[in-house]
Amino acid sequence: MGGRPFCICLSVLFLLLFLAVDFPAEGREEDLYSKVRISLIKGDKRAPDFSLIDLYGKKIELKQFRGKIILLNFWATWCGPCKEEMPFLEFLHQHFKEKDFIILTVSVDYEGPKLVQEFISKQHYTFPVLLDPKCEVLDLFEVKGIPTTFIIDKKGKMLGRAIGPRDWKCQEVISLISMLIEK
Repeated sequence: MGGRPFCICLSVLFLLLFLAVDFPAEGREEDLYSKVRISLIKGDKRAPDFSLIDLYGKKIELKQFRGKIILLNFWATWCGPCKEEMPFLEFLHQHFKEKDFIILTVSVDYEGPKLVQEFISKQHYTFPVLLDPKCEVLDLFEVKGIPTTFIIDKKGKMLGRAIGPRDWKCQEVISLISMLIEK
């Protein structure tokens, strides 16, 4: 038996194994950010820690969600584009609530919690809502307009920022969040 056919068969086998290996999807992840118009945040920028009160008067700190992917969304009841994306945020909340993922929405309504509670209740939204009536956390994150959404990894690193409303229900977002959860 000649060695050459054996080498060719072995080479083909290695090539097939190489193609079957699941390599990190770093390039695919960047493509997904781009497709949903989320700007990547370069470097190792940590999300500033903060504490706010939720709709029920409970103090919530960002650091308590370490170990989860966080979608941090700034919004207000008077903001039309913010209200436009709320059903999509609720979809994500329901879709991933059993995973290492959380949506934290931060209302910057200055009229107090009653208005926000009525809006959330009327729409039957179940994701967490935090109150920032003095816009202190909004300023901490250097948000210039709403809605603005940040994606934060399990260690607190800021990965991306979306300015303006998004269809958070689209397949690219689902794939991106699934990929980040599995990391």
